[in-house]
Amino acid sequence: MAKTHNNLHPQVCSLENVMAAARTAMRGKMSGAAAARFHARWETHAVRLHEELATDTWRPGPYTYFDIHEPKLRRVAAAPFRDRVVHHALVRVLEPLFERKFIEDSFACRKDKGTHAGVRRCAQYARRFPVVLKCDLRRYFASIDHDILLQRIGMTVADANVLGLIQRILDSHEDGRKMEWGEDLFDLRVRCHGLPIGNLTSQFFANIHLDGFDHFVKHELGVKGYVRYVDDFLLFAESREQAREWGRQAKAYLTALRLTIHPDKYRVCRTDREGADFCGFVCYANGRIKVRGASVRRYVKRLGRLKKDGTLAEIGASVRSWISHVSHADSWRLRAAVLGGRKRARHPA
Repeated sequence: MAKTHNNLHPQVCSLENVMAAARTAMRGKMSGAAAARFHARWETHAVRLHEELATDTWRPGPYTYFDIHEPKLRRVAAAPFRDRVVHHALVRVLEPLFERKFIEDSFACRKDKGTHAGVRRCAQYARRFPVVLKCDLRRYFASIDHDILLQRIGMTVADANVLGLIQRILDSHEDGRKMEWGEDLFDLRVRCHGLPIGNLTSQFFANIHLDGFDHFVKHELGVKGYVRYVDDFLLFAESREQAREWGRQAKAYLTALRLTIHPDKYRVCRTDREGADFCGFVCYANGRIKVRGASVRRYVKRLGRLKKDGTLAEIGASVRSWISHVSHADSWRLRAAVLGGRKRARHPA
């Protein structure tokens, strides 16, 4: 039986933990007005948050919503800054408990992981296996069922006060409420789902939500080559038949979680021809790694806008960041084409 942890609430609301969470939340954010206001009296704010958490009187404030358009239209939710401190305080205590349960090949929002580590592992599997099944979940964050998520968290966290705090954070996002009929005419219930994109807790909870699926794939299906980054995952196989069978069982498991694999992003590929597409890169059986064409096109457009409206310092920072990113692939000719300004340069991928 999995070990559960109690008496976590005093750790979450301790003054030491809240002050450490405040320092983390402010790091790198001081250019924002909300962070600057908080910083002006941050110790006073931290003490007040500590008292509210200890007495169970903390309540989340309203989100500020805005849309971003790259790589596709997404609605991002920005929590009040003091709420972000609470999110950090919660994750600081819970993360070590879950980190030891996560599989090695889950790469999103974890220490010493990330996209480039995920691509390196993907490249290893692409050299070992001839076939890969690529999957992407449809509207993953918006589809996460709160009851199922809390049940998963409850398999590790037994502290009722901490579970109540998590419930309060989940309920603060009101976009995901819908009415559903049960088995009979009078069984009408409100089902809550969805995590706001932008919260630290959303990234953390999203990893917890699919942790059971990770273990199912690795230990029950017996998939040796498997990588996941948030809702994007690959299953490497010896044959197309094996990949399709694993895909069928993966769909059934995810359906029970009320999740759906995007039909347009579900495909079986050969690693020596199409390659394994993961985190903006494509890894091939011969060891080559190329940058995904769509990622290049987005950056070219972004660079064009910066050249028109940005400062020289902003352009330089963007170029250096992009070079650092694509240097994880075989991208010398690509960099020359994009940054050399060749009008008809073709992306080698």
